[in-house]
Amino acid sequence: MIYRRFGYAQSRLLLQKQAELQEIEKALEELDQSDQQQQPLKLMRAYVPKTPGERSQLMEALERKFLEYTTIFNAAKGLTSTSRPSNSEYKSFRNFLLNEAPLCSADMPMMECKEDMVTLRRGREHAWLDDAIERLLRLCNCSVVNNIFRSKETRQKTNGPEVYYTRSRIEALVSGIITVTILALLILPVYILYHVTQDMAHGPHTAAFTMSTCLVFTLAIAIELSFFTSAKRHEILGAAAAYCAVLVVFLGNVQIIYPKPNP
Repeated sequence: MIYRRFGYAQSRLLLQKQAELQEIEKALEELDQSDQQQQPLKLMRAYVPKTPGERSQLMEALERKFLEYTTIFNAAKGLTSTSRPSNSEYKSFRNFLLNEAPLCSADMPMMECKEDMVTLRRGREHAWLDDAIERLLRLCNCSVVNNIFRSKETRQKTNGPEVYYTRSRIEALVSGIITVTILALLILPVYILYHVTQDMAHGPHTAAFTMSTCLVFTLAIAIELSFFTSAKRHEILGAAAAYCAVLVVFLGNVQIIYPKPNP
């Protein structure tokens, strides 16, 4: 479900409506200056003309053009915020048009407008990982991979050389990878710090190793939040600080249980 948003046409329409609004604004300003000198009563809010004149006509035209402008503006805003197709989706769309040729030759240039494409599918925070896994599956194309990641319906839809995988199964694999990564980032530093404080003699090397461990895993959790989520910078900073604080508190509790031996 990939379509064009016609960004160039939107820009032309918006610029056209802006120009029309500016012309009406200019006409109203000139009328205001003329009335300020000749009939200042017309500029008062309580003044109601008995018959519609030039000012009323200009205000009606201004309202009509402004409503047209806001309609186009809101439509353009909605299309701009719509999800863009991922590289794999666009590639599949382009290959489908080239292989199946469902469009006439006059409509084929639309497939080259990559920056102008939008999709009705909800965008995923880690779509790049989906693409990477899909490319890896194509490299490892075999019957086992096809049976696992291609449903019966997906296989029936594929007639040409292109291979398509069931999106829900790839998303399940991606969710599993992210879950395992999060668990590893939570368990591994605790395991390492626990054994370091027990097995190694307390000294400057142990302190440096524990600090390095906290630093490396804090950096890893910040990188994962940056790549796999849509968290903002201050949210990543807060999560990394909380993660590092948990490691420091754990390290302090371990040192209390296993105090530094007397020389």
